[in-house]
Amino acid sequence: MKLKKNPVPLYYQLEKVLRKRILSGKLKPDQAVPTEKELCQEFGVSRITVRQALLSLESDDLIRREQGRGTFVAFRRSPQFRLYGTVDDLFHLGVQTVLNLHSKKLVKPARDIIQDMKLKAGEKIYLFEGIRHLENERQAFFQAYVPEEIGKKIQVTEPDQPLFIERVEKETLEMVKRSKQITSASVADKNMAAILGVKKGHPLLVIKRIYFSKSGRALEMAVTFFPGDAYKGIAELIRYNA
Repeated sequence: MKLKKNPVPLYYQLEKVLRKRILSGKLKPDQAVPTEKELCQEFGVSRITVRQALLSLESDDLIRREQGRGTFVAFRRSPQFRLYGTVDDLFHLGVQTVLNLHSKKLVKPARDIIQDMKLKAGEKIYLFEGIRHLENERQAFFQAYVPEEIGKKIQVTEPDQPLFIERVEKETLEMVKRSKQITSASVADKNMAAILGVKKGHPLLVIKRIYFSKSGRALEMAVTFFPGDAYKGIAELIRYNA
């Protein structure tokens, strides 16, 4: 596959090809990435171009270099974020739960969603809904809002993954750089009570998390409604100067 010279720089074209191979699973965790010489021959580019592409992938923690051994696909269990504040990372970012999606529809976003995701005027988004199965046969109601051009590529019928954001990264070939989390309390209305198997008025914990790419673009906004008694938050405070 030879890359063609056009307004898009060659190193960027190569980076996108390799990024897609990694995120799609064609290149698996801990698998060796082709050498610079092999990449030069496969894509018809210079070593400088190859090195620029690899540096970008390395900065996103998609690959790692081992002196004397080569370059390998980095092992990524799940997106990891440092949370600042008193709220812990809910259920280990969901990796210990099961998410089953059941619907997808194109919607006009409400004003608060436009503000949270920094959407443009008139921009539509896809809304995905499903159930996140917790421990002890409890469940939470899950919603994901994603830009139209991303959402149209994601099918509800695809195999379920614990983290929906992994599907988004795979389709956009963009990595999540940071996330903003907002926690609030609510109570279940009649519809939510039926979904969660609780009584109307049951306390709920609502977790809203917005994922942003390196460029600052909102890739997804996930909102999960947990029965209040299904959540346990634990925080440890340490005085470093003691």
